[in-house]
Amino acid sequence: MKKKLLSLASLLSVGAIALHAQITLNSTHIVSVGAAVEQSVDTIPGAITIGTSGANQTWNFTGVTERLVDTLSFSNPSAMPGASNFPSANMGLTNSGQDSSWQFLDKNTTGLFVVGQTIFIQGTQTPIPFPSTIITFPSTMGTTYNTTWSGKLFQVFIGQGGIDSARVTRGDSLYSNVDAWGNVTTSFGTFASIRQNVYETTVDTTWILQSGTWSVIDPFTASLIGVEPIAFDTINTARWWTDNAASKFPVIEMDYENNGTVNRVSWQKN
Repeated sequence: MKKKLLSLASLLSVGAIALHAQITLNSTHIVSVGAAVEQSVDTIPGAITIGTSGANQTWNFTGVTERLVDTLSFSNPSAMPGASNFPSANMGLTNSGQDSSWQFLDKNTTGLFVVGQTIFIQGTQTPIPFPSTIITFPSTMGTTYNTTWSGKLFQVFIGQGGIDSARVTRGDSLYSNVDAWGNVTTSFGTFASIRQNVYETTVDTTWILQSGTWSVIDPFTASLIGVEPIAFDTINTARWWTDNAASKFPVIEMDYENNGTVNRVSWQKN
């Protein structure tokens, strides 16, 4: 714990004592340009669950196993590929585990937002203008928000089989609820935290352009190229945030199914 209460300096250290008090998260508690966050990842977490909601909780997640390590780097977005497509971004994000993807973020006093990202499709640099809200400020137990979005993710030229081009559109609905607070413990330490639960549903539709007309791709053609004409997905994510200066991103984050099964856990390593 880099920042200690002076009156308790002789008693407190990371993981030694955690104060049971609800925190309020704001923009000063979140990463800024120049920061790097090393995350441990467990892709087969077993029987772990996100635990219960409510006040004054205690979560112990020291049983997860580090199977790989990712480094998140936050930088000036102007130097990143495709920056001109996202002029409202004031922070860029790259992940060491995704070497062909660059995210563009907007951090301000009202929240942390994804503006879009750049990826390579068929060797071509492609902007994906898919906005999303990571968290709003201030956040404390009971803070909620809803967002919806629909639009084109990307479009590519095909030029064969009677198909001129293809594109993918998305409809997205997201609901976030800070449903608990308490002390969370990982191998990184013990922190006073709030837990944010995010429930997101997406509908991706693949279209093809033939003879000047766009239509949803037919099942046969879709099967040939390995896509679904219309793909539905649900993403549930639990994030534990702290106002402790030692952690500037979620202390721990879990992706889980509607039945509660956790598929992936990532937590701050240092």
